Amino acid sequence: MADSPRPQIETSPTPVPPKKRNFGIALEPEVVRISGYALLVGLIGGLVAEGLLELIYFFTNLFFYGKLSFAVTSPAHNHLGLWVIPIPIIGGLLVGVMVYYWEPTLKGHGIPEAMEAVLFSHSRMRLRVAFLKPLATALAIGTGGPFGAEGPIIQTGAAFGSLFGQAIGLTPYYRRVLLAAGAAAGMAATFTAPLAGILVAVELLLFEFRARSFIPVSLAAAVATGVRIHFAGWSALFPTAPYKITGMNELWLFAGMGILMGLVAIAMIRSLFWLEDSFDHFPLKPALIWSPVIGAAILGVIGYFVPQVFGTGYDTIRDMLNNRLRAPGLLGISVAKFWALVISLGSGTTGGVFAPSLIVGGGIGAVYAMACQHFLPNLVSNPAFYALVAMAAVFAGIARAPFTSIVFLFELSHNPNSLLPLIVCVMISDGFVRLFSPDSIMTGKLIKRGLIVLQDYSVPVLMRARIDDVMRKQFSVVQADAELRTILQKFPPENAELLPVVDKQGALVGIIQPHDLLKSDTQDHHFTMRELARQDYVRAYPGDLVDRVNRDMLLKEVENVIVVESHASPKPIGIVRANDILQLRRWLLEEETREVTGI
Repeated sequence: MADSPRPQIETSPTPVPPKKRNFGIALEPEVVRISGYALLVGLIGGLVAEGLLELIYFFTNLFFYGKLSFAVTSPAHNHLGLWVIPIPIIGGLLVGVMVYYWEPTLKGHGIPEAMEAVLFSHSRMRLRVAFLKPLATALAIGTGGPFGAEGPIIQTGAAFGSLFGQAIGLTPYYRRVLLAAGAAAGMAATFTAPLAGILVAVELLLFEFRARSFIPVSLAAAVATGVRIHFAGWSALFPTAPYKITGMNELWLFAGMGILMGLVAIAMIRSLFWLEDSFDHFPLKPALIWSPVIGAAILGVIGYFVPQVFGTGYDTIRDMLNNRLRAPGLLGISVAKFWALVISLGSGTTGGVFAPSLIVGGGIGAVYAMACQHFLPNLVSNPAFYALVAMAAVFAGIARAPFTSIVFLFELSHNPNSLLPLIVCVMISDGFVRLFSPDSIMTGKLIKRGLIVLQDYSVPVLMRARIDDVMRKQFSVVQADAELRTILQKFPPENAELLPVVDKQGALVGIIQPHDLLKSDTQDHHFTMRELARQDYVRAYPGDLVDRVNRDMLLKEVENVIVVESHASPKPIGIVRANDILQLRRWLLEEETREVTGI
Protein backbone atom coordinates (compact mmCIF):
# COMPACT_ATOMS: atom_id res chain seq x y z
CA MET A 1 0.00 0.00 0.00
CA ALA A 2 2.79 2.41 0.84
CA ASP A 3 4.28 2.04 -2.66
CA SER A 4 0.99 2.56 -4.47
CA PRO A 5 0.75 5.88 -6.32
CA ARG A 6 -1.77 8.23 -4.83
CA PRO A 7 -3.73 10.36 -7.27
CA GLN A 8 -3.54 14.08 -6.83
CA ILE A 9 -6.70 15.29 -5.14
CA GLU A 10 -8.50 18.23 -6.76
CA THR A 11 -8.83 21.08 -4.32
CA SER A 12 -11.65 23.53 -4.28
CA PRO A 13 -10.84 26.74 -6.19
CA THR A 14 -10.46 29.96 -4.28
CA PRO A 15 -13.77 31.82 -4.34
CA VAL A 16 -13.80 34.58 -6.96
CA PRO A 17 -15.45 37.91 -6.15
CA PRO A 18 -18.77 38.22 -8.03
CA LYS A 19 -17.72 41.35 -9.96
CA LYS A 20 -14.56 39.69 -11.30
CA ARG A 21 -16.43 36.46 -11.98
CA ASN A 22 -18.79 38.34 -14.32
CA PHE A 23 -15.98 39.81 -16.40
CA GLY A 24 -15.69 38.16 -19.80
CA ILE A 25 -18.82 36.03 -19.48
CA ALA A 26 -21.10 37.82 -21.94
CA LEU A 27 -18.22 38.85 -24.23
CA GLU A 28 -14.76 37.34 -24.51
CA PRO A 29 -12.01 39.88 -23.73
CA GLU A 30 -10.26 38.65 -26.87
CA VAL A 31 -12.93 40.46 -28.90
CA VAL A 32 -11.38 43.81 -27.95
CA ARG A 33 -8.16 42.87 -29.74
CA ILE A 34 -10.04 41.38 -32.70
CA SER A 35 -12.08 44.57 -32.99
CA GLY A 36 -8.85 46.53 -33.30
CA TYR A 37 -7.76 44.26 -36.14
CA ALA A 38 -11.20 44.62 -37.74
CA LEU A 39 -10.79 48.40 -37.86
CA LEU A 40 -7.64 47.93 -39.92
CA VAL A 41 -9.34 45.36 -42.16
CA GLY A 42 -12.24 47.78 -42.66
CA LEU A 43 -9.83 50.50 -43.75
CA ILE A 44 -8.17 48.14 -46.22
CA GLY A 45 -11.53 46.92 -47.49
CA GLY A 46 -12.72 50.47 -48.08
CA LEU A 47 -9.57 51.37 -50.00
CA VAL A 48 -9.79 48.16 -52.05
CA ALA A 49 -13.40 48.94 -52.99
CA GLU A 50 -12.49 52.45 -54.08
CA GLY A 51 -9.48 51.19 -56.01
CA LEU A 52 -11.49 48.55 -57.84
CA LEU A 53 -14.18 51.03 -58.87
CA GLU A 54 -11.49 53.36 -60.20
CA LEU A 55 -9.90 50.48 -62.11
CA ILE A 56 -13.26 49.56 -63.67
CA TYR A 57 -13.73 53.15 -64.86
CA PHE A 58 -10.19 53.17 -66.25
CA PHE A 59 -10.73 50.03 -68.36
CA THR A 60 -14.18 51.24 -69.44
CA ASN A 61 -12.70 54.49 -70.75
CA LEU A 62 -9.83 52.63 -72.39
CA PHE A 63 -11.81 49.96 -74.23
CA PHE A 64 -15.01 51.83 -75.08
CA TYR A 65 -13.77 55.37 -75.58
CA GLY A 66 -10.01 55.03 -76.24
CA LYS A 67 -9.10 57.34 -73.35
CA LEU A 68 -6.66 56.99 -70.47
CA SER A 69 -8.98 58.33 -67.79
CA PHE A 70 -10.49 57.42 -64.43
CA ALA A 71 -13.60 59.51 -65.05
CA VAL A 72 -16.91 57.93 -64.10
CA THR A 73 -18.50 56.72 -67.32
CA SER A 74 -20.84 54.06 -68.70
CA PRO A 75 -20.20 51.78 -71.69
CA ALA A 76 -23.89 52.09 -72.60
CA HIS A 77 -23.20 55.46 -74.28
CA ASN A 78 -20.56 54.17 -76.71
CA HIS A 79 -20.72 54.87 -80.47
CA LEU A 80 -18.71 51.90 -81.69
CA GLY A 81 -21.47 50.19 -83.64
CA LEU A 82 -20.53 46.63 -84.62
CA TRP A 83 -17.03 47.17 -83.26
CA VAL A 84 -18.50 46.88 -79.76
CA ILE A 85 -18.91 43.10 -80.18
CA PRO A 86 -15.17 42.19 -79.98
CA ILE A 87 -14.58 44.21 -76.81
CA PRO A 88 -16.23 41.73 -74.38
CA ILE A 89 -14.39 38.91 -76.21
CA ILE A 90 -11.06 40.53 -75.31
CA GLY A 91 -12.10 40.67 -71.65
CA GLY A 92 -13.39 37.08 -71.70
CA LEU A 93 -10.11 35.82 -73.15
CA LEU A 94 -7.96 37.69 -70.62
CA VAL A 95 -10.07 36.48 -67.67
CA GLY A 96 -10.08 32.91 -69.01
CA VAL A 97 -6.29 32.91 -69.23
CA MET A 98 -6.02 34.22 -65.66
CA VAL A 99 -8.45 31.57 -64.37
CA TYR A 100 -6.76 28.71 -66.24
CA TYR A 101 -3.11 29.55 -65.57
CA TRP A 102 -3.15 31.43 -62.27
CA GLU A 103 -6.18 31.09 -60.01
CA PRO A 104 -9.30 28.91 -60.57
CA THR A 105 -11.25 30.67 -57.79
CA LEU A 106 -11.33 33.86 -59.88
CA LYS A 107 -14.19 32.23 -61.76
CA GLY A 108 -17.62 33.22 -60.50
CA HIS A 109 -19.12 36.08 -58.56
CA GLY A 110 -16.98 35.87 -55.44
CA ILE A 111 -19.32 35.19 -52.55
CA PRO A 112 -19.50 31.36 -52.97
CA GLU A 113 -15.70 31.25 -52.92
CA ALA A 114 -15.65 33.24 -49.68
CA MET A 115 -18.32 30.91 -48.24
CA GLU A 116 -16.23 27.88 -49.17
CA ALA A 117 -13.19 29.36 -47.42
CA VAL A 118 -15.26 29.87 -44.27
CA LEU A 119 -17.00 26.50 -44.20
CA PHE A 120 -14.38 24.12 -45.54
CA SER A 121 -10.92 25.74 -45.56
CA HIS A 122 -10.66 27.07 -41.99
CA SER A 123 -11.15 30.61 -43.36
CA ARG A 124 -7.90 30.50 -45.34
CA MET A 125 -7.68 32.33 -48.67
CA ARG A 126 -4.67 32.61 -50.93
CA LEU A 127 -2.61 35.77 -51.39
CA ARG A 128 -3.04 35.74 -55.16
CA VAL A 129 -6.83 36.04 -54.79
CA ALA A 130 -6.44 39.41 -53.08
CA PHE A 131 -4.55 40.82 -56.06
CA LEU A 132 -5.85 38.91 -59.07
CA LYS A 133 -9.59 39.11 -58.27
CA PRO A 134 -9.77 42.92 -58.54
CA LEU A 135 -7.75 42.86 -61.76
CA ALA A 136 -9.85 40.12 -63.34
CA THR A 137 -13.07 41.86 -62.28
CA ALA A 138 -11.97 45.23 -63.59
CA LEU A 139 -11.06 43.65 -66.94
CA ALA A 140 -14.35 41.75 -67.15
CA ILE A 141 -16.58 44.72 -66.27
CA GLY A 142 -14.39 47.27 -68.04
CA THR A 143 -14.79 45.33 -71.29
CA GLY A 144 -18.56 45.26 -70.94
CA GLY A 145 -19.23 42.40 -68.52
CA PRO A 146 -22.83 42.75 -67.21
CA PHE A 147 -21.77 42.49 -63.60
CA GLY A 148 -21.69 44.43 -60.39
CA ALA A 149 -18.46 45.15 -58.57
CA GLU A 150 -19.79 44.18 -55.13
CA GLY A 151 -19.28 40.37 -55.27
CA PRO A 152 -15.60 40.53 -56.25
CA ILE A 153 -15.04 43.39 -53.81
CA ILE A 154 -16.57 41.23 -51.08
CA GLN A 155 -14.28 38.32 -52.02
CA THR A 156 -11.24 40.60 -52.17
CA GLY A 157 -12.01 42.20 -48.82
CA ALA A 158 -12.56 38.74 -47.37
CA ALA A 159 -9.21 37.63 -48.74
CA PHE A 160 -7.38 40.51 -47.08
CA GLY A 161 -9.14 39.78 -43.79
CA SER A 162 -8.22 36.10 -44.01
CA LEU A 163 -4.60 36.84 -44.95
CA PHE A 164 -4.25 39.28 -42.07
CA GLY A 165 -5.64 36.68 -39.66
CA GLN A 166 -3.22 34.08 -40.98
CA ALA A 167 -0.26 36.45 -40.73
CA ILE A 168 -0.82 37.18 -37.04
CA GLY A 169 -1.68 33.56 -36.17
CA LEU A 170 -5.35 33.83 -35.24
CA THR A 171 -7.54 30.78 -34.65
CA PRO A 172 -9.77 29.62 -37.54
CA TYR A 173 -12.80 31.17 -35.85
CA TYR A 174 -11.29 34.62 -35.55
CA ARG A 175 -9.88 34.32 -39.05
CA ARG A 176 -13.50 33.85 -40.10
CA VAL A 177 -14.46 36.99 -38.20
CA LEU A 178 -11.81 39.05 -40.00
CA LEU A 179 -12.73 37.45 -43.31
CA ALA A 180 -16.35 38.47 -42.75
CA ALA A 181 -15.20 41.91 -41.62
CA GLY A 182 -13.37 42.36 -44.92
CA ALA A 183 -16.43 41.23 -46.85
CA ALA A 184 -18.71 43.60 -44.93
CA ALA A 185 -16.26 46.42 -45.55
CA GLY A 186 -16.30 45.75 -49.29
CA MET A 187 -20.09 45.81 -49.50
CA ALA A 188 -20.41 48.87 -47.27
CA ALA A 189 -17.81 50.84 -49.23
CA THR A 190 -19.29 49.98 -52.62
CA PHE A 191 -22.77 51.35 -51.90
CA THR A 192 -22.28 53.52 -48.78
CA ALA A 193 -24.49 50.96 -47.06
CA PRO A 194 -22.96 49.87 -43.72
CA LEU A 195 -25.99 47.96 -42.45
CA ALA A 196 -26.26 45.97 -45.69
CA GLY A 197 -22.55 45.17 -45.44
CA ILE A 198 -22.99 43.87 -41.91
CA LEU A 199 -25.95 41.70 -42.87
CA VAL A 200 -24.16 40.27 -45.91
CA ALA A 201 -21.49 39.04 -43.53
CA VAL A 202 -24.06 37.62 -41.10
CA GLU A 203 -26.32 35.91 -43.64
CA LEU A 204 -23.71 34.61 -46.08
CA LEU A 205 -20.44 34.17 -44.18
CA LEU A 206 -20.73 34.09 -40.38
CA PHE A 207 -23.87 31.94 -40.07
CA GLU A 208 -24.33 33.30 -36.57
CA PHE A 209 -25.45 36.44 -34.79
CA ARG A 210 -23.18 36.69 -31.75
CA ALA A 211 -21.52 39.69 -30.17
CA ARG A 212 -18.02 38.25 -30.52
CA SER A 213 -18.33 38.34 -34.31
CA PHE A 214 -21.00 41.00 -34.83
CA ILE A 215 -19.08 43.78 -33.08
CA PRO A 216 -15.82 43.50 -35.09
CA VAL A 217 -17.72 43.11 -38.37
CA SER A 218 -19.85 46.19 -37.61
CA LEU A 219 -16.79 48.28 -36.81
CA ALA A 220 -15.13 47.22 -40.06
CA ALA A 221 -18.24 48.17 -42.05
CA ALA A 222 -18.35 51.57 -40.32
CA VAL A 223 -14.72 52.35 -41.14
CA ALA A 224 -15.15 51.26 -44.78
CA THR A 225 -18.23 53.48 -45.10
CA GLY A 226 -16.15 56.35 -43.78
CA VAL A 227 -13.57 55.68 -46.50
CA ARG A 228 -16.31 55.74 -49.14
CA ILE A 229 -17.70 59.02 -47.79
CA HIS A 230 -14.21 60.53 -47.84
CA PHE A 231 -13.89 59.86 -51.57
CA ALA A 232 -17.51 60.20 -52.76
CA GLY A 233 -19.29 62.28 -50.13
CA TRP A 234 -22.64 61.61 -48.48
CA SER A 235 -24.69 61.66 -51.66
CA ALA A 236 -26.64 58.48 -52.33
CA LEU A 237 -25.43 56.21 -55.11
CA PHE A 238 -29.01 55.92 -56.38
CA PRO A 239 -30.89 59.11 -55.38
CA THR A 240 -34.67 58.70 -55.50
CA ALA A 241 -37.77 60.78 -55.00
CA PRO A 242 -39.75 60.13 -51.81
CA TYR A 243 -42.18 57.25 -52.22
CA LYS A 244 -45.42 56.63 -50.36
CA ILE A 245 -48.09 53.97 -50.70
CA THR A 246 -51.69 55.02 -51.37
CA GLY A 247 -53.01 52.89 -48.53
CA MET A 248 -52.84 49.51 -46.87
CA ASN A 249 -54.72 47.87 -49.75
CA GLU A 250 -51.75 48.57 -52.00
CA LEU A 251 -49.74 46.05 -49.98
CA TRP A 252 -51.73 43.32 -51.76
CA LEU A 253 -50.13 44.43 -55.01
CA PHE A 254 -46.68 44.28 -53.44
CA ALA A 255 -47.50 40.81 -52.13
CA GLY A 256 -48.49 39.65 -55.61
CA MET A 257 -45.28 41.11 -56.98
CA GLY A 258 -43.39 39.04 -54.40
CA ILE A 259 -44.61 35.85 -56.10
CA LEU A 260 -43.69 37.25 -59.52
CA MET A 261 -40.18 38.16 -58.33
CA GLY A 262 -39.87 34.71 -56.79
CA LEU A 263 -40.54 33.21 -60.22
CA VAL A 264 -37.93 35.49 -61.76
CA ALA A 265 -35.40 34.46 -59.10
CA ILE A 266 -36.06 30.75 -59.67
CA ALA A 267 -35.65 31.23 -63.42
CA MET A 268 -32.33 33.00 -62.85
CA ILE A 269 -31.03 30.30 -60.50
CA ARG A 270 -31.98 27.40 -62.76
CA SER A 271 -30.79 29.10 -65.95
CA LEU A 272 -27.42 29.87 -64.39
CA PHE A 273 -26.95 26.33 -63.08
CA TRP A 274 -27.90 24.85 -66.47
CA LEU A 275 -25.50 27.13 -68.31
CA GLU A 276 -22.67 26.41 -65.86
CA ASP A 277 -23.12 22.68 -66.48
CA SER A 278 -23.23 23.22 -70.23
CA PHE A 279 -20.09 25.36 -70.33
CA ASP A 280 -18.26 22.94 -68.01
CA HIS A 281 -18.60 20.35 -70.81
CA PHE A 282 -17.62 22.76 -73.55
CA PRO A 283 -15.96 20.73 -76.34
CA LEU A 284 -13.22 23.27 -77.13
CA LYS A 285 -10.35 22.73 -74.69
CA PRO A 286 -9.24 24.15 -72.35
CA ALA A 287 -12.81 25.03 -71.42
CA LEU A 288 -11.71 27.48 -68.72
CA ILE A 289 -10.28 29.73 -71.44
CA TRP A 290 -12.68 29.27 -74.33
CA SER A 291 -15.96 29.15 -72.45
CA PRO A 292 -15.64 32.79 -71.25
CA VAL A 293 -14.72 33.79 -74.80
CA ILE A 294 -17.91 32.28 -76.24
CA GLY A 295 -20.00 33.76 -73.44
CA ALA A 296 -18.43 37.16 -74.09
CA ALA A 297 -19.16 36.90 -77.80
CA ILE A 298 -22.85 36.31 -77.06
CA LEU A 299 -22.74 39.23 -74.63
CA GLY A 300 -21.28 41.44 -77.36
CA VAL A 301 -24.17 40.61 -79.68
CA ILE A 302 -26.75 41.31 -76.95
CA GLY A 303 -24.98 44.55 -76.06
CA TYR A 304 -24.98 45.70 -79.67
CA PHE A 305 -28.79 45.73 -79.60
CA VAL A 306 -29.23 46.70 -75.92
CA PRO A 307 -26.11 48.60 -74.80
CA GLN A 308 -27.54 49.07 -71.29
CA VAL A 309 -26.48 45.48 -70.48
CA PHE A 310 -22.81 46.49 -70.55
CA GLY A 311 -21.05 47.24 -67.27
CA THR A 312 -22.41 47.66 -63.76
CA GLY A 313 -25.56 49.40 -64.98
CA TYR A 314 -25.65 51.86 -62.09
CA ASP A 315 -26.95 54.60 -64.41
CA THR A 316 -29.75 52.27 -65.57
CA ILE A 317 -30.72 51.61 -61.96
CA ARG A 318 -30.96 55.37 -61.37
CA ASP A 319 -33.21 55.72 -64.42
CA MET A 320 -35.48 52.94 -63.16
CA LEU A 321 -35.79 54.49 -59.72
CA ASN A 322 -36.74 57.86 -61.17
CA ASN A 323 -39.29 56.86 -63.86
CA ARG A 324 -37.05 57.80 -66.79
CA LEU A 325 -37.83 54.68 -68.86
CA ARG A 326 -41.03 53.53 -70.55
CA ALA A 327 -42.49 50.05 -70.31
CA PRO A 328 -40.98 48.57 -73.55
CA GLY A 329 -37.55 49.87 -72.63
CA LEU A 330 -37.82 48.62 -69.06
CA LEU A 331 -38.86 45.14 -70.09
CA GLY A 332 -36.32 44.94 -72.89
CA ILE A 333 -33.43 45.98 -70.67
CA SER A 334 -34.44 43.57 -67.88
CA VAL A 335 -34.78 40.57 -70.21
CA ALA A 336 -31.53 41.40 -72.00
CA LYS A 337 -29.69 41.89 -68.68
CA PHE A 338 -31.09 38.57 -67.43
CA TRP A 339 -29.63 36.61 -70.33
CA ALA A 340 -26.43 38.64 -70.51
CA LEU A 341 -25.81 37.91 -66.83
CA VAL A 342 -26.54 34.18 -66.74
CA ILE A 343 -24.68 33.52 -70.02
CA SER A 344 -21.61 35.54 -69.03
CA LEU A 345 -21.47 34.20 -65.49
CA GLY A 346 -22.29 30.66 -66.55
CA SER A 347 -19.48 30.69 -69.08
CA GLY A 348 -16.95 31.16 -66.30
CA THR A 349 -15.94 34.79 -66.16
CA THR A 350 -16.00 36.92 -63.00
CA GLY A 351 -18.33 39.57 -61.59
CA GLY A 352 -21.02 40.28 -59.01
CA VAL A 353 -24.73 39.45 -59.30
CA PHE A 354 -26.09 42.09 -56.94
CA ALA A 355 -26.31 45.05 -59.32
CA PRO A 356 -27.51 42.98 -62.33
CA SER A 357 -30.29 41.41 -60.25
CA LEU A 358 -31.43 44.93 -59.33
CA ILE A 359 -31.83 45.79 -63.01
CA VAL A 360 -33.65 42.54 -63.77
CA GLY A 361 -36.05 42.99 -60.86
CA GLY A 362 -36.42 46.74 -61.21
CA GLY A 363 -37.51 46.68 -64.84
CA ILE A 364 -40.01 43.86 -64.41
CA GLY A 365 -41.35 45.39 -61.20
CA ALA A 366 -41.92 48.76 -62.83
CA VAL A 367 -43.74 47.13 -65.77
CA TYR A 368 -45.86 45.16 -63.29
CA ALA A 369 -46.81 48.43 -61.61
CA MET A 370 -47.67 50.07 -64.93
CA ALA A 371 -49.95 47.14 -65.80
CA CYS A 372 -51.67 47.36 -62.42
CA GLN A 373 -51.94 51.13 -62.82
CA HIS A 374 -53.83 50.64 -66.08
CA PHE A 375 -56.54 48.64 -64.31
CA LEU A 376 -56.31 50.21 -60.82
CA PRO A 377 -55.20 53.80 -61.38
CA ASN A 378 -56.13 54.95 -57.87
CA LEU A 379 -54.35 52.13 -56.08
CA VAL A 380 -50.84 52.18 -57.58
CA SER A 381 -48.61 54.85 -56.08
CA ASN A 382 -45.49 55.07 -58.27
CA PRO A 383 -43.95 52.53 -60.72
CA ALA A 384 -40.48 53.56 -59.53
CA PHE A 385 -41.50 52.52 -56.00
CA TYR A 386 -42.33 49.06 -57.32
CA ALA A 387 -39.00 48.98 -59.13
CA LEU A 388 -37.20 49.64 -55.84
CA VAL A 389 -39.07 46.91 -53.98
CA ALA A 390 -38.75 44.41 -56.84
CA MET A 391 -34.98 44.93 -56.89
CA ALA A 392 -34.77 43.78 -53.29
CA ALA A 393 -37.16 40.87 -53.88
CA VAL A 394 -35.16 39.37 -56.75
CA PHE A 395 -31.83 39.56 -54.94
CA ALA A 396 -33.39 38.11 -51.79
CA GLY A 397 -34.71 35.20 -53.86
CA ILE A 398 -31.48 34.34 -55.67
CA ALA A 399 -29.13 34.90 -52.72
CA ARG A 400 -31.36 33.72 -49.85
CA ALA A 401 -30.46 36.90 -47.99
CA PRO A 402 -33.77 38.65 -47.27
CA PHE A 403 -32.61 40.90 -44.46
CA THR A 404 -29.65 42.12 -46.47
CA SER A 405 -31.99 42.93 -49.36
CA ILE A 406 -34.52 44.80 -47.24
CA VAL A 407 -31.91 46.86 -45.43
CA PHE A 408 -29.89 47.56 -48.57
CA LEU A 409 -32.78 49.02 -50.58
CA PHE A 410 -34.00 50.83 -47.48
CA GLU A 411 -30.56 52.44 -47.14
CA LEU A 412 -30.60 53.36 -50.82
CA SER A 413 -34.01 54.99 -50.69
CA HIS A 414 -33.59 56.73 -47.31
CA ASN A 415 -37.37 56.50 -47.20
CA PRO A 416 -39.11 55.05 -44.13
CA ASN A 417 -42.29 54.61 -46.18
CA SER A 418 -40.55 51.94 -48.26
CA LEU A 419 -39.95 49.63 -45.32
CA LEU A 420 -43.36 47.95 -45.10
CA PRO A 421 -43.67 47.16 -48.84
CA LEU A 422 -40.08 45.90 -48.79
CA ILE A 423 -40.81 43.49 -45.96
CA VAL A 424 -44.00 42.17 -47.57
CA CYS A 425 -42.60 41.67 -51.07
CA VAL A 426 -39.14 40.42 -50.09
CA MET A 427 -40.31 37.86 -47.56
CA ILE A 428 -42.94 36.46 -49.93
CA SER A 429 -40.37 36.22 -52.71
CA ASP A 430 -37.84 34.55 -50.39
CA GLY A 431 -40.42 32.07 -49.09
CA PHE A 432 -41.65 31.27 -52.60
CA VAL A 433 -38.13 30.53 -53.83
CA ARG A 434 -37.38 28.33 -50.82
CA LEU A 435 -40.51 26.28 -51.57
CA PHE A 436 -39.35 25.41 -55.07
CA SER A 437 -35.55 25.70 -55.02
CA PRO A 438 -33.40 23.92 -52.41
CA ASP A 439 -30.31 25.89 -53.44
CA SER A 440 -29.50 29.55 -53.85
CA ILE A 441 -27.26 31.14 -56.44
CA MET A 442 -24.65 31.41 -53.67
CA THR A 443 -24.65 27.75 -52.67
CA GLY A 444 -25.37 25.88 -55.92
CA LYS A 445 -21.76 25.80 -57.06
CA LEU A 446 -20.60 24.49 -53.67
CA ILE A 447 -23.29 21.82 -53.49
CA LYS A 448 -22.32 20.56 -56.95
CA ARG A 449 -18.86 19.92 -55.51
CA GLY A 450 -20.38 17.69 -52.86
CA LEU A 451 -20.19 20.26 -50.06
CA ILE A 452 -23.00 20.67 -47.52
CA VAL A 453 -24.05 24.28 -47.08
CA LEU A 454 -26.91 25.41 -44.84
CA GLN A 455 -27.82 29.10 -44.86
CA ASP A 456 -30.29 28.78 -42.01
CA TYR A 457 -29.03 29.01 -38.46
CA SER A 458 -30.52 29.05 -35.00
CA VAL A 459 -29.35 29.25 -31.42
CA PRO A 460 -27.73 25.86 -30.68
CA VAL A 461 -29.79 23.74 -28.33
CA LEU A 462 -26.79 23.50 -25.98
CA MET A 463 -26.96 27.27 -25.48
CA ARG A 464 -30.66 27.16 -24.67
CA ALA A 465 -30.34 24.84 -21.66
CA ARG A 466 -28.66 25.04 -18.27
CA ILE A 467 -26.76 22.19 -16.74
CA ASP A 468 -29.31 21.82 -13.95
CA ASP A 469 -31.95 21.11 -16.63
CA VAL A 470 -30.20 17.87 -17.63
CA MET A 471 -28.48 16.75 -14.43
CA ARG A 472 -29.60 13.67 -12.52
CA LYS A 473 -30.57 14.59 -8.98
CA GLN A 474 -30.93 11.01 -7.75
CA PHE A 475 -27.47 9.57 -7.12
CA SER A 476 -25.33 8.09 -4.37
CA VAL A 477 -22.13 9.42 -2.88
CA VAL A 478 -19.32 7.61 -1.08
CA GLN A 479 -17.11 8.85 1.70
CA ALA A 480 -13.46 9.49 0.87
CA ASP A 481 -12.24 7.48 3.88
CA ALA A 482 -14.43 4.44 3.15
CA GLU A 483 -12.53 1.29 2.20
CA LEU A 484 -13.06 -0.52 -1.03
CA ARG A 485 -14.35 -3.70 0.62
CA THR A 486 -17.11 -1.71 2.35
CA ILE A 487 -18.14 -0.04 -0.90
CA LEU A 488 -18.20 -3.39 -2.74
CA GLN A 489 -20.72 -4.72 -0.26
CA LYS A 490 -23.00 -1.74 -0.85
CA PHE A 491 -22.38 -1.12 -4.58
CA PRO A 492 -21.63 -4.27 -6.58
CA PRO A 493 -19.74 -3.23 -9.79
CA GLU A 494 -22.40 -4.71 -12.08
CA ASN A 495 -25.10 -2.47 -10.53
CA ALA A 496 -23.09 0.63 -9.67
CA GLU A 497 -23.28 3.98 -11.46
CA LEU A 498 -21.09 7.05 -11.34
CA LEU A 499 -20.29 7.78 -7.69
CA PRO A 500 -19.04 11.17 -6.43
CA VAL A 501 -16.49 10.88 -3.63
CA VAL A 502 -16.87 13.40 -0.79
CA ASP A 503 -14.95 14.25 2.37
CA LYS A 504 -16.40 14.51 5.88
CA GLN A 505 -17.75 18.01 5.13
CA GLY A 506 -19.48 16.77 1.98
CA ALA A 507 -17.07 18.57 -0.39
CA LEU A 508 -16.29 16.87 -3.68
CA VAL A 509 -13.00 14.98 -3.81
CA GLY A 510 -13.31 13.01 -7.05
CA ILE A 511 -15.41 10.35 -8.76
CA ILE A 512 -15.54 6.57 -8.91
CA GLN A 513 -16.74 4.74 -12.00
CA PRO A 514 -18.09 1.17 -11.92
CA HIS A 515 -15.02 -0.32 -13.57
CA ASP A 516 -12.83 1.23 -10.84
CA LEU A 517 -14.50 -1.11 -8.37
CA LEU A 518 -13.30 -4.09 -10.40
CA LYS A 519 -9.80 -3.38 -9.17
CA SER A 520 -10.78 -5.61 -6.27
CA ASP A 521 -9.65 -8.57 -8.41
CA THR A 522 -6.02 -7.54 -8.25
CA GLN A 523 -5.75 -4.99 -5.46
CA ASP A 524 -6.03 -5.00 -1.71
CA HIS A 525 -9.58 -4.39 -0.49
CA HIS A 526 -8.23 -1.90 2.04
CA PHE A 527 -7.91 0.82 -0.61
CA THR A 528 -9.83 3.93 0.42
CA MET A 529 -12.06 5.80 -1.95
CA ARG A 530 -9.81 8.85 -1.71
CA GLU A 531 -7.00 6.78 -3.21
CA LEU A 532 -9.19 5.42 -5.99
CA ALA A 533 -10.93 8.70 -6.77
CA ARG A 534 -10.49 9.90 -10.35
CA GLN A 535 -10.10 13.49 -11.52
CA ASP A 536 -11.25 13.07 -15.13
CA TYR A 537 -14.47 15.02 -14.79
CA VAL A 538 -15.75 18.57 -15.16
CA ARG A 539 -17.03 20.54 -12.21
CA ALA A 540 -20.10 22.66 -12.98
CA TYR A 541 -22.37 24.98 -11.06
CA PRO A 542 -26.13 25.60 -11.16
CA GLY A 543 -27.00 27.99 -13.95
CA ASP A 544 -24.03 27.10 -16.15
CA LEU A 545 -24.96 26.79 -19.81
CA VAL A 546 -24.73 23.27 -21.17
CA ASP A 547 -22.71 24.69 -24.07
CA ARG A 548 -19.99 25.96 -21.73
CA VAL A 549 -19.88 22.69 -19.78
CA ASN A 550 -19.81 20.62 -22.96
CA ARG A 551 -16.90 22.72 -24.22
CA ASP A 552 -14.95 21.94 -21.05
CA MET A 553 -15.75 18.25 -21.48
CA LEU A 554 -14.33 18.29 -24.99
CA LEU A 555 -11.20 20.17 -23.95
CA LYS A 556 -10.54 17.75 -21.06
CA GLU A 557 -11.70 14.73 -23.11
CA VAL A 558 -13.98 13.49 -20.34
CA GLU A 559 -17.59 12.27 -20.29
CA ASN A 560 -18.63 13.04 -16.71
CA VAL A 561 -19.82 16.21 -15.01
CA ILE A 562 -20.43 16.78 -11.31
CA VAL A 563 -22.66 19.73 -10.44
CA VAL A 564 -21.86 21.27 -7.05
CA GLU A 565 -23.72 23.83 -4.98
CA SER A 566 -21.33 26.76 -5.46
CA HIS A 567 -17.68 27.77 -5.55
CA ALA A 568 -17.71 28.23 -1.78
CA SER A 569 -19.64 25.03 -1.08
CA PRO A 570 -18.53 22.28 -3.49
CA LYS A 571 -21.12 19.71 -2.39
CA PRO A 572 -22.43 17.49 -5.22
CA ILE A 573 -26.06 18.14 -6.14
CA GLY A 574 -26.22 16.40 -9.51
CA ILE A 575 -24.36 14.29 -12.04
CA VAL A 576 -24.37 14.51 -15.83
CA ARG A 577 -23.10 12.00 -18.38
CA ALA A 578 -22.38 12.70 -22.05
CA ASN A 579 -25.52 10.80 -22.98
CA ASP A 580 -27.65 13.15 -20.86
CA ILE A 581 -26.47 16.08 -22.99
CA LEU A 582 -27.29 14.21 -26.20
CA GLN A 583 -30.88 13.94 -24.98
CA LEU A 584 -31.22 17.68 -25.59
CA ARG A 585 -31.43 16.95 -29.31
CA ARG A 586 -34.47 14.76 -28.59
CA TRP A 587 -36.08 17.57 -26.61
CA LEU A 588 -35.58 19.92 -29.56
CA LEU A 589 -37.06 17.39 -31.97
CA GLU A 590 -40.10 16.94 -29.76
CA GLU A 591 -40.47 20.71 -29.48
CA GLU A 592 -40.55 21.04 -33.27
CA THR A 593 -42.72 18.04 -34.12
CA ARG A 594 -44.92 17.03 -31.18
CA GLU A 595 -48.30 18.68 -30.81
CA VAL A 596 -48.94 20.09 -27.36
CA THR A 597 -52.47 19.74 -26.01
CA GLY A 598 -53.98 21.68 -23.15
CA ILE A 599 -52.90 24.99 -21.69
